[in-house]
Amino acid sequence: MGIGVHPISAAAPFAERTPASWPRLATGVLDLLDAAVFVLARDAHPLGMNRAAHRLLREGDGLVLSPRGVVASTPAANTALRRGIEGAARGESGRVQVPRIARSTLALRVEPHPQPHVLAGGAAAVVFVTDEESHLLSTESLTARYGFTPTECSVARRLAAGAGLGCIQRELGISLNTVRGHLKQIFGKTRTHRQAELVCKLLSEA
Repeated sequence: MGIGVHPISAAAPFAERTPASWPRLATGVLDLLDAAVFVLARDAHPLGMNRAAHRLLREGDGLVLSPRGVVASTPAANTALRRGIEGAARGESGRVQVPRIARSTLALRVEPHPQPHVLAGGAAAVVFVTDEESHLLSTESLTARYGFTPTECSVARRLAAGAGLGCIQRELGISLNTVRGHLKQIFGKTRTHRQAELVCKLLSEA
């Protein structure tokens, strides 16, 4: 059952950029997320977004939609976002922090789209946007829900906040192979297979 198909009515000039395949990109869970989720082309124009993303753009604090696509609030954050999108086109994951005027910073996790072959323009980025203060996954809730160990909880929380495996390795003081081992266990316990799928699941159940 599919929901999550939302014309980009706030930006009529860009409506023609939404491919007919967008319903295949969305899953029924996207509109249930508190996190905003965008699918962005390499030029940062949206190919699709969930309801939370629409609300975020309407607020205009942190991310806005312009003739240049989705634009971050500061030049530095916007440059980082564009680099993240380019990295996603090469199969890389990244994260970007976007400051806001009177609210907490937005944390963006930028992931390669898992099925670029269904996109009219080829490679694209999936961008998960969360409020750094509001998104907290407690050890207790993760342990109760999935049976994570304390270290798996630490890895899962950092992944949901947009950290890459190298960053997690440094923050936890463990080897990259150990991080990958924990990630494999987390995939098994959550019945997911990719990092983007895992983050979506964690955010939807937070």
